[in-house]
Amino acid sequence: MIPDQLQTRSLPDSLSQVVQELELRQPPVVTRALLRQIASEAGTGLTEDTVAERLVRLGWLLPLRKRGAWEFAPAARAGRYSSGDPWLELRALLEQEADAPVAVAFESAVWEQGHSTHQPAQPVLAHRRGWRAPEALGVRLVTFEWRLPTGRIRGLPVWHEATVLVAAAERPAAQGNWANADDWLPETFRAVTPDDVLAEAASRKVSTLARLGYLAEWSGRGDVADEIEALLPGRLPVTSLGPRDRRDRWSSRWHVYDALLPER
Repeated sequence: MIPDQLQTRSLPDSLSQVVQELELRQPPVVTRALLRQIASEAGTGLTEDTVAERLVRLGWLLPLRKRGAWEFAPAARAGRYSSGDPWLELRALLEQEADAPVAVAFESAVWEQGHSTHQPAQPVLAHRRGWRAPEALGVRLVTFEWRLPTGRIRGLPVWHEATVLVAAAERPAAQGNWANADDWLPETFRAVTPDDVLAEAASRKVSTLARLGYLAEWSGRGDVADEIEALLPGRLPVTSLGPRDRRDRWSSRWHVYDALLPER
């Protein structure tokens, strides 16, 4: 039932049952298929396209970039206001392409996992090679081949913490929150086991492993650092964490020049 004091948008009788059902379900994203089901169950006699067109005009559905998908604006918002969810377009994509090879990644994964107090300025989404990303997503896209299964947070596929750490070591330039690494990096390392990290790091390049071991040592995970060191060859090449022309700190153990991590 829609509270009278919150219903600031008009609603004809022919659509009232549809909106009441949407209020009960509270779907983050409304698709044509969902509207077809609800309209049929309500006996409106209207097609899903007609229902969508009228609810958009009345302000109960908000258009998304993804065709055939809308955001529901419930009565509690008292108007045509978006929820501000940065992942609405991704949710719409996953409603229509559930097996899309994508995952919330890098600093966005850290935020969704609760390991950072700094929300990313722009959402970051990773996808596997060969997948053509639609322009409508409105996020920063990064290609990366992850190995551990993703988790599910707020209905979204999210990288495992070990994937975040290995990806940060392999693609440091794609990780956008190094300035506050003392906030998120130790917390993320505390959430993993050595086996997690080794599973994600298997067969990665020596430079990736060296940076990963350095990050683990910096974060206080000596056990992980030792496991990584055992995978390295006897003679290490010099590796950079950050711009190669900056050599702020040197680690003789890992042969890493570090220009990214803050002073601890």
